[in-house]
Amino acid sequence: MKDEEFAQGLEQFAFCLLDQLCRANPGQNISYSPLSVRTSVGMLRMGATEGSATAKELDEGLRFGGKDVQEVAENFETVLKSYEQCQVLKMVNGLYLMKGLEIGGQFGNIVEKKFHSKAMEIDFGSDQAASMINKWMESQTNGLIKDIISPGVLDKDSRLLLINAIHFKGNWSIKFNENDTQEEDFFLQSGKSVRVRMMHVTGNFSFAPLPKLQATALKMNYSACNLVMILILPDEKSNLTSLESRLSRTSLQDLSSSMNLEQVDVKIPSFKAEFQQELSETFKLMDIKRIFSEQAEFGAMLKSQAPLFVSKIIHKAFIEVNEVGTEAAATTAVVATFRSATAKPRPPKLFHANRPFFYAIYDNSHGLLFVGHFNTTKFEKREKCDACTYNNECKS
Repeated sequence: MKDEEFAQGLEQFAFCLLDQLCRANPGQNISYSPLSVRTSVGMLRMGATEGSATAKELDEGLRFGGKDVQEVAENFETVLKSYEQCQVLKMVNGLYLMKGLEIGGQFGNIVEKKFHSKAMEIDFGSDQAASMINKWMESQTNGLIKDIISPGVLDKDSRLLLINAIHFKGNWSIKFNENDTQEEDFFLQSGKSVRVRMMHVTGNFSFAPLPKLQATALKMNYSACNLVMILILPDEKSNLTSLESRLSRTSLQDLSSSMNLEQVDVKIPSFKAEFQQELSETFKLMDIKRIFSEQAEFGAMLKSQAPLFVSKIIHKAFIEVNEVGTEAAATTAVVATFRSATAKPRPPKLFHANRPFFYAIYDNSHGLLFVGHFNTTKFEKREKCDACTYNNECKS
């Protein structure tokens, strides 16, 4: 699987996931890392019995394009190796195994060599298990991702935990001057307006009107590692919902290559968002169902033939965009449980993001790292009771 094919599959997976997250979280800010989610569940795929219905379902749902498991693993290794050279981006994988169990030979070998993750023994039934894993995750994400594993997620029947953490902190190539940031109106999709801190800069940016999407695109470069943020702003006669319904039929790579360097007057809000979702129901709606049932076939994971199924897929992400740049982090945990051309001088183009917009942090070689939309000025760390920690609404 070549880089381009990997990036295309990742984008297809990302937009399918975005559609389900939008349906589950109407009107909310969304921020997630499709690369983190795909990597964690990709590790899970390495433990599926070859030729089984479980393996086929995962291959199709994760958009692996019919490639064999070794080729898929090698492509993930290529991505991990490339990011080892990037000082502003860090991605790590973890594999925790219940004390007393032995990892399957081929599965353990692939996860260690291709996903750079060696199995670590832990007693999932102990009171300290969640705390130990959370401390490891927090240390890997610059303290941004905390407490992804809540009490009650792990117990004595948990057998294996696969986890991916990704952290990015990049500076803009063209920075905003904080002195130019002013409070301005931001118009919500409901028609109401609120005041936001609106950053402002004029410079040469890749820019393109997108009449088929009824939107305008802007690409802002980071100063390192060939990374960019692509922002897509719906036209005033359109809206974010309409835009995102069309995005799944659009290639961000093609869109990016079609943009021209223009002088652009840019205004975007300074914002931060934290988002957490338990993805089991989301995956089922994406036709990845078998892994959550007693029909799951994970015969390659353990040396023993103890039946395994996935009880939870937990994803948490954080992003902050300010005058200097962007800091973003995401973590995904899978719990397996026992039973340019220079433009001629002219007035600058306008890109004033004073209404809900879509954004993506994009690697020109490997595709999407983070995806999200800014839809509201509310920034909430969701505090929930134990009964609804992984749901969006409290049921108690």
